[in-house]
Amino acid sequence: MLIRYPRMFRQVIDNKTILKGELDLIDNFGVHQDTYCIEIHPVPEYPYRFPFVFETGGKIPRNIDWHIYESDGHCCLSVEPEEILICRNGINLTDFVEKQVVPFFFNQTFRRINGYFINERSHGLLGIIEFYQQQLKEKNPLKLLQLLRFVLNGIEPNRVDLCFCGKKIKYRKCHRDPYRQLRQIDQSILTEHVNALSVTLKRIC
Repeated sequence: MLIRYPRMFRQVIDNKTILKGELDLIDNFGVHQDTYCIEIHPVPEYPYRFPFVFETGGKIPRNIDWHIYESDGHCCLSVEPEEILICRNGINLTDFVEKQVVPFFFNQTFRRINGYFINERSHGLLGIIEFYQQQLKEKNPLKLLQLLRFVLNGIEPNRVDLCFCGKKIKYRKCHRDPYRQLRQIDQSILTEHVNALSVTLKRIC
């Protein structure tokens, strides 16, 4: 990690080792695009959840519209179910920085220059819903809720059965992969998301 990012260094604060320093953004052509002062703080769940990342140089407004939590200032890198699936087998710090942190800050630089993010996901529950819509390839919220409840039920169809989504396609060629992926999310968390979507739909309908 420190070999690839020589301007980052370890520091012990309150008996906790953090990484801090300057993160240079280098594009695919080797051109320097930007630099951010950041800190990476461990969390108890690591390596099965993301560490907390803080932008400390004041380049990014401390505002959820910039994907920065106003409560403590750490960066919103992903929605909860996506983070859980990324971390399901554990992550290492170098991959985390390269696949999550660097793209996040490239996106921040793009917005500072152009005024908008690339491929921005919404905040809170709406962002979680968008993630499930993408995974299950279903835009209709009511149908999405039905599919999520089936996943939560945990009874996987036989591979030659027709898919539970209602299409006349065999399960193994339709929703088998997303079903198995989403089943890796802790049942209590998936239940929380399904209940939140259900409540939201009742308010709308």
